[in-house]
Amino acid sequence: MSDEKKELEDSILDEFEWALQDPNEQKIRQLGEVVSIITTKLTEAITDLQGTVSQLQSQVSSMQSKLSSIERGVSTGGAAAASPASAGAGSSEPIPTMDKPAAAPPSAGGGGMTMMGELKALLAARRRKAESG
Repeated sequence: MSDEKKELEDSILDEFEWALQDPNEQKIRQLGEVVSIITTKLTEAITDLQGTVSQLQSQVSSMQSKLSSIERGVSTGGAAAASPASAGAGSSEPIPTMDKPAAAPPSAGGGGMTMMGELKALLAARRRKAESG
């Protein structure tokens, strides 16, 4: 586990321990907000992963179609015309596995702050607020 992930895990555990030592409505509400933020971030990450998986499935399907086409060409005796070298020579279409994803997953908000950094900052701010007031 990376240091950043370990620190985040420790921060979250500390937050729960802090709230459960002397539970009150304010602390429980703050924990609910933290859980809501974590859930939102997980939902965003899952949505990004679903998009990436969909793109990969499309690329694999395209590759399978091209391979089937090449196999049909070879089986009908057009081996020279259907070889991978000649198939790519007349085509301007790139090989699907060489394509980069259309869009990189969006970064977490907060001016480039990572999801973990954003959550750690939120936890620290909530702790300071609760301890001062």
